Amino acid sequence: MRRTIGIILKVLIVGIVVAWIGLILVEYFRYQADEPMLVVLKEETLTYPDGHVYVYYGLGYKAISYERTSIYGKAFGHIFIPVKESIKE
Repeated sequence: MRRTIGIILKVLIVGIVVAWIGLILVEYFRYQADEPMLVVLKEETLTYPDGHVYVYYGLGYKAISYERTSIYGKAFGHIFIPVKESIKE
C-alpha cells in the first residue's frame, strides 16, 4: 500500500512538471507570434520619456515588450530577468 502511494505521488509530480514545461513552451511560442498569452498573473506598464515597457508575469516566467525609441523588441525568460533601462545593459 505504501509503495503504491509513493508511485502515484511520483507520477503526479512528474506530470505536473511536464505540464508546467509544456505551458512555458506554449506561452513562449504564442508570445513570439504576437498572440495573447494564456496565463498572465500580473501586468505592469513602465512609462519612460521615450515610450513604454510592458511586463507580463506568468507561472515562473516573465515576458517584456519594449516600445521605446531607444529600445524596441521583446524578451522572454525566467522571472528574474531585469527590465533594460538603456541599450548598453
